[in-house]
Amino acid sequence: MKRLAVLGVVLGVLFGFAASAQAEGITAGTQLVNGYLGGAAPLQDAGLGDVYYHDGAYTFRVNDLDWGDAGVTFGASYLYFLNDYFGLGGEVSGSVFGEAEYDTYSVAGHSTIKSSMNTVNAMAVGRVNVNPQSRVRVYFPFGLGLTSAKGKIKLDTPMGDDSTDGTTTSFGYFVGAGVEADLGQSNWVLGGEIRYQGFQFDTAKYDIDGISGKEDYSYLSFMAKVGYKF
Repeated sequence: MKRLAVLGVVLGVLFGFAASAQAEGITAGTQLVNGYLGGAAPLQDAGLGDVYYHDGAYTFRVNDLDWGDAGVTFGASYLYFLNDYFGLGGEVSGSVFGEAEYDTYSVAGHSTIKSSMNTVNAMAVGRVNVNPQSRVRVYFPFGLGLTSAKGKIKLDTPMGDDSTDGTTTSFGYFVGAGVEADLGQSNWVLGGEIRYQGFQFDTAKYDIDGISGKEDYSYLSFMAKVGYKF
């Protein structure tokens, strides 16, 4: 009986420590600052249709050209938790995408068209925690705000090379899922997120005959993050 009593006391102490550790997660009033870095992958083609070069002398059919190629994404955010499960704040982020290429051939020879994009986001963000009092937490982030996107088109043709760019500011958004873990007894947090992000770009900003209109672009981002809560 004494051994059972001692075991009960030990288990009680261990469970007490576990409960105490879990309570150090996210609670009402917690503030969290995060920095992000990762990769991003565009999901659509550029929507350029037929591109006319040199006043219609050549026509490039580029329906399969993506608006950019895989790139890097980065950002920083601040969250204040109104309760254990829900936080609100702000975020500034950006992405630099690589060049997507499309090759075409005609009697004039080989031509290449390239498309790339850079984005900057300023958003109000929120987060829903699934298990806020755990050291390892699952959560769902989201954001709404403005996206400034600068796109660039490069043309390499037998007639010569040319380029054009344009900038569009539009409504931007993201939804995602993440996991994070407290580092020991410190206030530091490590984690990762996956996001689906979207914005709009006006292809009429490009100085190219034959294309116009607003396109809905989106991309997936995969980010590692470092945070500090207080």
